[in-house]
Amino acid sequence: MSLLGWRQWAVDGDGLLRPAWTPWSPFPSGMLLWRPDGLTEAHCLRATASGQDPPHDRLPAEDCLCGLYAWRDTALLAAARLPRWTRLPCVIGAVRLGGRVIIAERGYRAQRGYPVAVFDPRGLVSPRYSVARYRTWSALVAEWDDQHPLTRGPNLHQG
Repeated sequence: MSLLGWRQWAVDGDGLLRPAWTPWSPFPSGMLLWRPDGLTEAHCLRATASGQDPPHDRLPAEDCLCGLYAWRDTALLAAARLPRWTRLPCVIGAVRLGGRVIIAERGYRAQRGYPVAVFDPRGLVSPRYSVARYRTWSALVAEWDDQHPLTRGPNLHQG
């Protein structure tokens, strides 16, 4: 079983998708990469930063912040603030989530995921990703969000 979630990504200089809300400096670069060639696995960043073994056996854990994050619907994504941790350009889109998933009021934390569609008006995302690409927010929402009416578009202006 998989769920469809909505999220923001920062796009690095190679067009690779990175978490937009995570400070990257203390972590190995490969850990904070949404893989273009398959499923992305969640890691416990708390354990990695401290150099310890994972503090729990199952990811994501109820008592930790670990997991791959996504909003439950496009309205929440469109209303979200821009990331504070990066000056890299950002894209938004839909992600398939699976494995262990913790469902919260506004979103999900998952064990595994992969991007399926991106709103990428400037063509920043690497062609290595097998994702549907959209130049307009309304086209992305019309095709991927069958539960909610069109919402106002997100503000991708960095500033």
